[in-house]
Parts: sequence; C-alpha cells; structure tokens
Amino acid sequence: MKKRLSRVMGLTVLLAMGLATVASADEYSKFGVGIRAVYAKPSETVDSRLSALGLKVDDDVVPGLDLQYFFTKNLSAELFAAVTKHEITSNSQNVGSTWLLPPTLTVKYHPLAGSAVSPYAGFGVNVTLPFNSRLNIAQDFSIDNSVGWVAQAGADIKIKDNVYFNIDYKYINLDTKMRVAGTKYKLDLNPNLFGMGLGYRF
Repeated sequence: MKKRLSRVMGLTVLLAMGLATVASADEYSKFGVGIRAVYAKPSETVDSRLSALGLKVDDDVVPGLDLQYFFTKNLSAELFAAVTKHEITSNSQNVGSTWLLPPTLTVKYHPLAGSAVSPYAGFGVNVTLPFNSRLNIAQDFSIDNSVGWVAQAGADIKIKDNVYFNIDYKYINLDTKMRVAGTKYKLDLNPNLFGMGLGYRF
C-alpha cells in the first residue's frame, strides 16, 4: 500500500511541476472552498468465487467539502472529502452495509481560468478508509483500506466576483479486498462521483 501511494503521489507531483511551467502568472485568488451534493455510484466487481451470492453495493448521496489552493491562475490542488454509506445486497436482499471515507487530493489544470465558464481537468491520489462494515451472512467481515488514482473533470460557472457554481466528476480507482469468514476476496468498488454545488474564492 505504501509503495502504491508513493508511486501515485510521485506522478501527481510531476504533473503539477509540468503544468506549472506553462501556467499564467496573472493576479488571482489563491484559496477556494466549496460544498457539493455528491452522488456516489460504485461500479463494483466482486470476486468470482462469491458469484453465487450476487453481492451488490448500492449508491449514496451525501454532502462533500473541498479546499483548494491555486499555485498559479491555471494550476491548483484540491483536497476533497465526504463520507458515504453503502448498503450491501445479496441477490437483491439487504445483508449489510459499509461506510467509506475516501479523501482525494488532485492537481487541476484550468485552461480558461478567469472566464465566465472555466473548465478543468485533474489527476491525483485517493485513500479510502472503510469502517463499520457488516455482513449479516458472515460474522467475520471487513474491507481493507485502499490507495488508488483519481481522474477528475468539471467546470466553475461564475455567479459573481468570487462566487461560482460548480459541476464536478471524479472516477476513483478503488481496488481492495474484503475478508469474509477468514478468507480474503477481491472487491473492486471503483466509484463514480457526480457533484454540484457552490464555491468561494478568496
């Protein structure tokens, strides 16, 4: 896990350094804070050894908070956090649930910074921390922590000087394992995060 985190973080830093060389040096607000409504939709793949159980992980809608720092007018880093709860079903019957804390850190490039509509693209790292996981059909159940990459795209739509409406999409590479009755099984959750909300720059 530590080696994977180091590789992804290294790639993120290199990306930031590369984009910084072409970014604008104009005056700009360096800090941003935003709140979004986030629809979290896992795209799960469960170990084939458990295929008879028909395990599924459902969606969730939660508030999310992001903090942003602009290195230049066109280049920023965003820290995003939310907590989601997902019900687990077996052949359409509810058999458990899990909570996920998946903070993400991304480097974002804003090619049209300062425009009324400012699109962006980003890439970064995610650490997912499952907790309070339960499975009624097995006493011994847990989901491992995960480190993966994140791809991001979105746009800021200016409402007035420092206030904007934000739409955002993230794909999180969340490949982990779950422990069921003493045996580890592959579990890829790979959630899609669709968000919209308000942001403020200062």
